[in-house]
Amino acid sequence: MKVFSKLDDFLDFGWAQISRGKADKKSPARHPTFVTSSAVGFPNARTLVMRRLDRKNYQIEFHTDTASSKMTVLEENPRAVIHIWLPKVQLQIQMCVDVEVKVGDITIPNWRNIPTNSRVAYGTIPSPGTVIESPLAYNYVPNQKRFAVLICHIQSIQLLLLGSKHICANYKKTTNWQGEWLSP
Repeated sequence: MKVFSKLDDFLDFGWAQISRGKADKKSPARHPTFVTSSAVGFPNARTLVMRRLDRKNYQIEFHTDTASSKMTVLEENPRAVIHIWLPKVQLQIQMCVDVEVKVGDITIPNWRNIPTNSRVAYGTIPSPGTVIESPLAYNYVPNQKRFAVLICHIQSIQLLLLGSKHICANYKKTTNWQGEWLSP
């Protein structure tokens, strides 16, 4: 188990693990859990694919269908939590984020970078979450107008490293990412 005595070193380690999600398609960090508050007050968690990562600006980007339930929830409360569990290094990462939603023509450059076979995720008929008569009673109709880019502006990062002695720290944008050790 790694032992960290400096908060900056621990944050760098966390970012290195998050970055693997963009660089390595097999890394669990590529598919974090995205948690929002549902319309009825319960948390709603789903797995998304990390599309872009920007440490300098503390941003993570995802794509979604504008007809998905998460879009309705984000209109009411544009905040979410991103959770990543990395079993090989025994690290849990939680990030509180403000979500900026981009739709329409501004997303065309992003759409052009989506492989044709992956575009089917944006435009399912009927819309995601609609009750259907049988498991395959839907069609894929790729539609750029149903494509949204979610830019997640990170407000805080909490790292929990498991081991014989757990290590936990929290970093906030409001403190310029200075960090503080937490009891695990």
